[in-house]
Amino acid sequence: MVGRIAVLGALVLSLSATVLAEDSVPPANPAPGSEIGPTTVEALTSRPLDLSPPPSLVSHAGGERALDAQRVSRSGSRLELQTDGGSVYCDGIVTDPGTNGRVPDAELCDLWQEPYRDRADAAVSIFALNDMYVARFGEPMCLSSAYRTFEEQAALRRKKGAIAAPAGLSNHGWGLAVDFCPETYTGARGDWLWANAATFGWENPEWARKGGSGFYEPWHWEYVAGVQAIAAAGLS
Repeated sequence: MVGRIAVLGALVLSLSATVLAEDSVPPANPAPGSEIGPTTVEALTSRPLDLSPPPSLVSHAGGERALDAQRVSRSGSRLELQTDGGSVYCDGIVTDPGTNGRVPDAELCDLWQEPYRDRADAAVSIFALNDMYVARFGEPMCLSSAYRTFEEQAALRRKKGAIAAPAGLSNHGWGLAVDFCPETYTGARGDWLWANAATFGWENPEWARKGGSGFYEPWHWEYVAGVQAIAAAGLS
């Protein structure tokens, strides 16, 4: 009896090894049109899906805005983001940047604090920064402004004067900037913001810093990749 059990055990081990070997090694010449999925080991050890926001996908050709087709895809997973109004979904992809102050609604995503929105790529990026901020301080970053329409920027210019950019010339009009409340950009929290924002692609631009070429605006932060792409495309 012991001998029979030993033989059966050896047979089971042999069959298991064969199955594992067949599962881990794909056929050398798969049939045309067939697709080979990942093995169990590959599926369990593969890197997680990269959901970081893509750079702005704006280019300029022939005097018209054109999209870099090799980098545009709507097939990626959309992120579920929590806002004051509940869950929203944002894929972080930009297909039509519009014009300054006229960014299409479809390209904008709600931020965590109503009524503020920004362009999809900037929104996904700053949500990631905000998640890290919440983990550190127990509450979200306080916002005082984000995307502005052409009319909203014009009204702000009339109210604030030269400290506000003319309508059509602010990066708020591209959905690539936010303004923070004082409690977010000052003190220990401000130090944290300065130390971590760049990791997520955000910065207080040089012109807005002390000694910069513009008004001192420590509350004003911009999504760098988007701003640079707009400038490179000659749209700013």
